[in-house]
Amino acid sequence: MRGRHVDTGHGQIRIWTTDDRPGVLVLPGIRWSGRPLAEEIALGAPELPVAVADLPGVAGSAPGAAAGVGPAADALAQVAGALGVHAIVGLDMSCDLAAAVAGRVPHCRELVQVDPGYLAAAREMPPPDLTPRADGTHLSRLWQMVRNSHLFPPFSTRRAVPGRAEAPSAAALDRTVVAFAEHPEAFTALWQTWCRAGEDPFAGTRPAAVVVNSENTGPTPVVRWTGRLSRAHGHPAPVQAAAGPPSAPAHDRARRSLPLAEEPSPATASSCAAAPCATAPSGPAIVRGTAIRRDFLDTSAGQVHVRVAGDPEAPPLIALHSAPGSARLLEPLMRGLAPDFYVIAPDYPGNGESDKPWRDGVDIGRLADAMAEVAERRADGPVHLWGTHTGAVIALELCVRRPDLVRRAVLEAPPLLPAEFTSDILENYLPPLRADRFGSHLVRAWGMRHDMFLFWPWYRDRTAADRPLRVPRARELHDWTVGLLQSGPTYHLSYAAAFRYPTRDRLPALTVPALICAGPDDMLADNLPALRSAAPDGVTLASTPATCWYPDQDPAAVAETVRLYRDFLTAVP
Repeated sequence: MRGRHVDTGHGQIRIWTTDDRPGVLVLPGIRWSGRPLAEEIALGAPELPVAVADLPGVAGSAPGAAAGVGPAADALAQVAGALGVHAIVGLDMSCDLAAAVAGRVPHCRELVQVDPGYLAAAREMPPPDLTPRADGTHLSRLWQMVRNSHLFPPFSTRRAVPGRAEAPSAAALDRTVVAFAEHPEAFTALWQTWCRAGEDPFAGTRPAAVVVNSENTGPTPVVRWTGRLSRAHGHPAPVQAAAGPPSAPAHDRARRSLPLAEEPSPATASSCAAAPCATAPSGPAIVRGTAIRRDFLDTSAGQVHVRVAGDPEAPPLIALHSAPGSARLLEPLMRGLAPDFYVIAPDYPGNGESDKPWRDGVDIGRLADAMAEVAERRADGPVHLWGTHTGAVIALELCVRRPDLVRRAVLEAPPLLPAEFTSDILENYLPPLRADRFGSHLVRAWGMRHDMFLFWPWYRDRTAADRPLRVPRARELHDWTVGLLQSGPTYHLSYAAAFRYPTRDRLPALTVPALICAGPDDMLADNLPALRSAAPDGVTLASTPATCWYPDQDPAAVAETVRLYRDFLTAVP
């Protein structure tokens, strides 16, 4: 199972492939996101070469493309064109969207629509309200909605239907819910796009559809609908799509007249002009400026998910996030540094959206080696490093192990705690976070993230442990929690490795020019005197005006902090 991103005129679309040359593009609906569905297909129909898309607004796919039938269908048609698939499958809510996509792909020979009753039922109700709430209950609401869609016929929650598909495991259900939760506003827009897709002029124009479970009796097992796909076409070679859809001018005018078929944004208009949005496949785009793109890199530790920003010709900088979430929290920092650097921000193995290959035995050395592989694959020559908390000790270890690979490094608040405090942290700070059938782990994750802003450490809910911070707004706290949930049951591995890391012993071996720093709100800022005493001569230590990735930081202080980073990293030796 491999993840990749396909560039389209409406942003990136993430796909999960079971074969290097998939013949089928599957569009999930309300029951699945891309990865768990691809895994389910690989188990139920291992001989079927498929690509499963994360729909616009889901997980790593462009949220903007969710806000209209035209952009969503255009983007997915570009994916189909880039892959050269011969069949399009739409599940439940995506039945009409699949028809709109198939109508835009000249070489599409099959269209399969599975469980259309869910879409019909959705048109009779408003989209779910997933607006983040301060108590986190919107996540539980989403969990119940997705789980019920596996248990009951279309939007009926009284009696399960005989012969339905088996409900997925709690872990697979969790992946879908977290993927839907990454962009809650976009998911609401996608719901409306699903319901309007039948109005698109291209919907159903070709080929003729095969409908599975037209009786709308409930969720259809994967093996039942995969058995309806033709095997005659095998693995088609990728083909270059035509310059436009059939009767492109007339149909395009009709599509553009629909209220939801919005024109591309100015940021994507030039790429649409170069590659027509309806069908043309798109190669990797070179994006300059502060736009953030996403990618997967193959490493010895599995696929590592990365975010990148800036000019690929600029000096490369690897930005390393704190545990337990992902590099998403570093996006403001990435935008601040992108005018001067090519910024690459990976999720560690076991964290965020990278593979979870390690269940135990993780240490900072293994993580540093994995980040060295990222640097070698994405940069031509030595890189700058910026790391915070867990990322700071990974950066330190990478500097010690591979000084040939590092130009200069910023180490923000590397942990250096007394032995008894470390023992207490390792015993209490990292409770298990495993999904269960009722989604109770969502409440635990929300509570952990909430209290991390109130107390240090978060489990000491006493006034003596108060932090001088405010709990973030519900939308910000939602993002922090989703990052933790993406890491899931392996969230603790890099966290525990950072607390166990012998920072005091490794600092004297640092030979790379380095800045060790911390902002005033950082709970590890008190470590600076101890870090100063352990650091070798030549290392710069400083307090910064802000912690750039924290919420509610003063914008002027953030800008000044980014300037300090830039000045240090660009200083002439």
